[in-house]
Amino acid sequence: MTFGPFDAEQAPAALARVIDELGDGAAVTITAVPPLLTVTQAADVLGTSRAEVARLVDSGALPAEFHGLHRRVARADVVALAERRATIRTQVLDNLADLAHRDGLYDEF
Repeated sequence: MTFGPFDAEQAPAALARVIDELGDGAAVTITAVPPLLTVTQAADVLGTSRAEVARLVDSGALPAEFHGLHRRVARADVVALAERRATIRTQVLDNLADLAHRDGLYDEF
């Protein structure tokens, strides 16, 4: 999975990939994403809960600014965290597949 932002030349191909991945009948909304995100917006990008984003901020894993009592996180930091998580997830799944294959648990096609 590739995370944005995308420039004008990259956007058409990125949108085509998203539509292909979602399949027929999927609805796609294109919107501008502000440079500072709320905890809820960051949770949506990361595919996690608001509480998890708050824990990430409190632990220092995700830098944040406070505007009054509200946390705001930089879009770039959220995207970077999402990319790191995607890379780790891919590595873990690849390692699991390698172990399963090595142990004969993987059927050959």
